[in-house]
Amino acid sequence: MTASAKSVKAVKAPAARAAEPADGKASLLLRRAAASYAFPALESVANQFARSLRDLVRALGAPGVQVERSGAEQLSFAEWSGAAAPAIFWRYHAPPLKGPLLIAAARPLLLQLVDIFYGGRGQLGGEREELTDAEDRFAARLGRDIGMQIAAAWRDKLVIEPELDCVTGDPAKLAAVRADDELFVQRFTLRGAPLDGRTIACAYPVAALRGIAGDELLPDMQGGNGGDPAWTGALDKALRGVRLPVRSVLARPEISLVKLLALEVGDIIPLSMPRHVPVTVAGRSFAFGSIGEANGNAAILIDHIEKGPDHD
Repeated sequence: MTASAKSVKAVKAPAARAAEPADGKASLLLRRAAASYAFPALESVANQFARSLRDLVRALGAPGVQVERSGAEQLSFAEWSGAAAPAIFWRYHAPPLKGPLLIAAARPLLLQLVDIFYGGRGQLGGEREELTDAEDRFAARLGRDIGMQIAAAWRDKLVIEPELDCVTGDPAKLAAVRADDELFVQRFTLRGAPLDGRTIACAYPVAALRGIAGDELLPDMQGGNGGDPAWTGALDKALRGVRLPVRSVLARPEISLVKLLALEVGDIIPLSMPRHVPVTVAGRSFAFGSIGEANGNAAILIDHIEKGPDHD
């Protein structure tokens, strides 16, 4: 039996065989089954997402399309991304998930949706690796729309608002995920011409799902604690919308007072760029990162996140 088959079996394990998490907290999102993990609440999340995905594709111009769910499976990131290629990947920052949320769709599906959206019939042209500017913009728009559908599917389980932070055809650019990280993967297959057989996969790092078990679930999922779920959800949403200033100092050159007074327009101050730069949030040290590029923009790759006094 393959690792994937074992994981599917673990996902479908009867509730009677499931035990509580090691810390004793009841959670509808996480149950330990044998030596693996099962996520029973994600069944209803997937059902709702399938309906939302169907409505989204129909709104883009394919009214006859249905969406069919496949069985969930657990794969490493390397296995998942390799099987999906060539694909378009969307990565979302979606707290309180303790890791990124990933979506993958076959590149031909994106090209067909672009053709349909602009009045075509979903015909595919010649094979090519690079997307046009219009296709890039459509991919970003589609990613944002999918993020909204995911948020709606989770609404009665957990308040999350996925924020799209990366669109790429290269899985190596999904730097927040390592090759051996385990993912819980849900697949959705489109049925109906001209998109019949195309798939969209939603992948959650297993560590991210384990991290939201217990205290962070909405009150109605923890057996009732006397609080108002609507009020708590609104407060949680408001807090997550608070914006904090993020600052990084790339260089701190020093020159003598004599040279400073002698500077004229056109003079050059040489800079020495360090390998690692500090990142502060609201004036407090948050992380260290390395300077690079993402989607054509200058960016900082987080290499290390500082731990607070409570190791948060």
